[in-house]
Amino acid sequence: MNKLKEWVKNQCLPRIVFIPYFIFKIIPVPFGYIKKNKVDKKDTILCVEAGVKGWESIEFKELYQSACEYIGKDSVHKVMIQSDDCYTSQLKTAIRELQPTHYLYDPRTGNQKWYIGMWQSYKVAWLLHIYGVVPVVLLTDLAFRTWRAQSAIVTAKYGIVISCIAPRKVSSIFPHSRLVGPSLMPLSVNTMSYLDALFEKRPTHFRPLKTAVFTGSLYEPRTTILKKIAAELDNYGCSLDFKGRKMGGPRMSDDEYWKILSHSPIIITTADQLESKDSDWTWIMHLLYRYLEVLAAGALLIAPEVPGIRRYFIPGQHFIPFTSAADAAKKIDFYLSHHNEREMIAKQGREQAKALVAARTFWMNVDSGLGKNSLT
Repeated sequence: MNKLKEWVKNQCLPRIVFIPYFIFKIIPVPFGYIKKNKVDKKDTILCVEAGVKGWESIEFKELYQSACEYIGKDSVHKVMIQSDDCYTSQLKTAIRELQPTHYLYDPRTGNQKWYIGMWQSYKVAWLLHIYGVVPVVLLTDLAFRTWRAQSAIVTAKYGIVISCIAPRKVSSIFPHSRLVGPSLMPLSVNTMSYLDALFEKRPTHFRPLKTAVFTGSLYEPRTTILKKIAAELDNYGCSLDFKGRKMGGPRMSDDEYWKILSHSPIIITTADQLESKDSDWTWIMHLLYRYLEVLAAGALLIAPEVPGIRRYFIPGQHFIPFTSAADAAKKIDFYLSHHNEREMIAKQGREQAKALVAARTFWMNVDSGLGKNSLT
């Protein structure tokens, strides 16, 4: 019986997203509608959507700024979704007024309930399809079934889904092959210049020296793992400074966040997905935005080696990988005590991060996935 439950939980339930996907996949275009192909339009116009709170986050600020740098400011438009108004009505208005060739959709913006969310995503997919707009979906948490299903529906006929997970690891639970990942954070060249200036002001000697830092959201299993690392560090006379926040808690300012990353000797992070009753396959680690953020800011990153990361960063050369709480504590103690080794790896990581940002890696991956419907 337990084996049957595990099979249903890990094999059947994750694939429930195939049902709404195939429903939309087989729906024909209604008579009277003529799909407008992106290639028929002279200039690319990208709309990037987010809720009011979403536009306050570093993630969407960087997404917008880096898009402007990639295809030009006049070609990128913000769509600020108001929670009090009908989501799909706002989307339709934006499409009619701005006439985009591409629309960046985020399943976190609309309704979060399964049935309402599915119906909403059908309408989004339909609107994009009949207006000939290419969907580019940002799926940062693939483990959440609702978001995974919505992303699959919106891109059922064409478009791509950007994920933080290596596609080969989740291909069996995602309905189509247009999954791009693992994706780096879309850090802008403008912010990289800001980090360069901030880096020049960082202290040459850190006090207290025997302290590593964690910053970010605290959730399970991350909280438990970090507490184990902190307990192991006690054995070395070191400590872990938690500068995190609970899920849904208030954010620190952008300047404060970047200063913490830049002015800390070591930043540690986990790469675990959030565990909940609405998620599955959470044992697969994903490439958090913090990997690029920390390396770009100039601190030494100690983090797990996630699938696909070697496309961008080499463990041991650009960051230090760990496999357990004891391993993490041992490496933190070593690099806190060895300044030259720590600074050498941090420098190599920062140079690699700068090269990836300068190459517009995030958007180059998007264009590669879009193929003939690329932004450029």
